[in-house]
Amino acid sequence: MRGRWFTVMGALALSLVLLAVPQLMDKGLLFDGAQSYTFYAQSESSQAQIILADASEALAVKWSIASLTGESARYESAEDAFAQAEKYRAELMIVRTVQDVTDYYYYSPCLGGGVDLEGKRINLHIAVRGTSANIGSPLIFGGY
Repeated sequence: MRGRWFTVMGALALSLVLLAVPQLMDKGLLFDGAQSYTFYAQSESSQAQIILADASEALAVKWSIASLTGESARYESAEDAFAQAEKYRAELMIVRTVQDVTDYYYYSPCLGGGVDLEGKRINLHIAVRGTSANIGSPLIFGGY
């Protein structure tokens, strides 16, 4: 009887680990080498809760968010943000300029999810102002 109990408990523990591993593996930062990061929780819209983190604490902050729905990063050089889009083999879908910010909307098969914008699926967004940029997935929310 005791051996059966250990077998059942072992199987239960293994099942829990197998369920948790995919979630944990997906918790790295999407964007490398940024100055700062913004995480979005609970909504994939402008209603999302916004959590800010500097580069040194970003990974720990991301791991602490249970209902993560998006992520963005700030770069002093717009070229660094565009390099991240290339890393994800993103295809440019829409470009918009409003005042001094140019928004580039992409779709990447390497990233999950996305939102529909002007009839196109978007899951990567770069906003450029001057020489700096923010990049986010699925979109950048909040001010830039």
